Amino acid sequence: MLLKRLKILLLLSVPFVALCVIFVVKTINDADLSQVISGKLSEHEQKSVIFEEGSFIVKDEFLFFKANSNDERFTSVFKNKFENFNERILSINETFELKALKNNNCHYNRCLQYKIPFYNIPIILSKGLIGIEDFRFLDHIGIDYISILRAIVADIKAGALVQGGSTLTQQLVKNIYFTNEKSFSRKIKEAILAVYIDFKFEKSDILEAYFNEVFWGSLGGVRVKGVHTAAVLYFNKPISELDPYESAILVSMLKGPGYYHPIYRTERLKGRANFIFNKLQDLNLFDSNESYQWSDEKWDRWRQGLKDFQEKGFYEAIYLTTTRKNKDKDLNEYRFFKTVVASKGLLEDLKKVEENLAVKISFGPKDKETFYYSKFERNVEKALLEERHGVGSTLKPVLYQIYLQHGYKIDDLVSTEPVTLDLISGVWTPSESHTPHASEYPISQALQESLNNPIVRLARDIGFEKVEEDLKSRIADIKTPLSEYPAQLLGAVELSVHELHQVYRDFLEKECEQGSQVYEALADPRKTTIRRMVKPALRDQHFFGKTGTSNNGFDNLFVGYDGHDLFTIWVGYEGSRANKKGLRLYGSTTAFRLYQEIILYSGQRIASLACE
Repeated sequence: MLLKRLKILLLLSVPFVALCVIFVVKTINDADLSQVISGKLSEHEQKSVIFEEGSFIVKDEFLFFKANSNDERFTSVFKNKFENFNERILSINETFELKALKNNNCHYNRCLQYKIPFYNIPIILSKGLIGIEDFRFLDHIGIDYISILRAIVADIKAGALVQGGSTLTQQLVKNIYFTNEKSFSRKIKEAILAVYIDFKFEKSDILEAYFNEVFWGSLGGVRVKGVHTAAVLYFNKPISELDPYESAILVSMLKGPGYYHPIYRTERLKGRANFIFNKLQDLNLFDSNESYQWSDEKWDRWRQGLKDFQEKGFYEAIYLTTTRKNKDKDLNEYRFFKTVVASKGLLEDLKKVEENLAVKISFGPKDKETFYYSKFERNVEKALLEERHGVGSTLKPVLYQIYLQHGYKIDDLVSTEPVTLDLISGVWTPSESHTPHASEYPISQALQESLNNPIVRLARDIGFEKVEEDLKSRIADIKTPLSEYPAQLLGAVELSVHELHQVYRDFLEKECEQGSQVYEALADPRKTTIRRMVKPALRDQHFFGKTGTSNNGFDNLFVGYDGHDLFTIWVGYEGSRANKKGLRLYGSTTAFRLYQEIILYSGQRIASLACE
């Protein structure tokens, strides 16, 4: 009878065992472990960013960029490259190179991850983590029976899942594959994978994956993944330069990066960091004779520094630069980084005028184009390639280039008197933003002061049909006949930022062919519409630029070329404009202000028009 019961029990257990085996195999197959553990780290490209003698950079921007680069030379190595390293604005007195940014290994949106091999992880972190979080790590099989039993007792007493008993291996599995949901099924899967990982991989591989894959909170809306990324973003230094107390802070944050956030939960983090620091000291992981522990003043400085970097958009700028770098291998990384930081600063300053403003930029050498859009929640390509805005006076250099092709010279005189046209829609006379001081101007001066009547008068004298033919070859969607829609000559044309950028790439090519007369007329910032906004450091420089303002200040533009890159910048209002008054914004006070900040402090000298 007993034998019969055993046979029945055995028969009934076979399907159960089979189901368990299937469950285990499926759990393992669903987790692509090879991509995370013992996977090949991405190799760094041997590319450099050049900083030119005679140019300027902002010190804290440069130091943050350097910390995120592959260049691990000490900062002291670069001090002699600058006139006075103690100043906020650094003047470069010797051209030097800095290695390019680290590759971002994170595949999540708005996430930074700089993976490193196990041998680059300081002993204080690896041994300290084991000693504090999982001191039987080197002996157990991925799960710790003693910790599990202790957790079961605690859970039974509480009547709920209150204690985990997780090993580092289990924490790694949870961080990569599962959520923080407390359920038995999740814990079973976690244990299965932990045992499998421990069987298949070396302990050093598991630790390497742990330090590379665990999240260390977020800064400026960017998630921090991996210990090396955390060292760079929280302390502005590579992991190899962390001191024992900084290491204690990072280990402290692992318990809950949000709960122990350095900006919003500073006191809480300080208390845990002191506790962990003492633990590390008890483990004899550093020289206890030296004083590493931070004072309250140093904690305050650190917190304020993180807050400043966050408000200035440094974290977002680095993330966006590494993302754009993946799409454009020829990207000038520092200039793009500077573009993002400067855009964030401008929009922050303009909040007192209007909250719902945005920046769109297309820039690059004449044969390249890189995009930046300040609103990350919307599609960048659609915003830059498809959405159109009034171009305003940015069209005028293109028109004057056409006029010169029809025989006019840049120093020919043109009347500044009002011109009146009898259109089907009625009589039309262009208005001016200011009154000319003479009845005639050289064409160059009419362009520099962005007058309206001279540009309409010259089109009429040449013949609207001829001008229309030439203009249509550059901007296909203009309304025709031009003689009935002459306001287009004053910029009543809508183009996307990309389309306007393409118009100006063609413009620069034609300037090289025709002798660059229009270019030269707008290359002296002391004579153009930016003369009141240009900083002393740029006032005597030679660079092309034209502002544009349309739709009562809702659209503000600047197109500029500094010998390196062509920039097309739009700063404007995004949202419904119905029943909304115009904004007191102009191309000179918004888009040019942004352009000036970028080209002045991106470590490159102003160059001449490159025609070859």
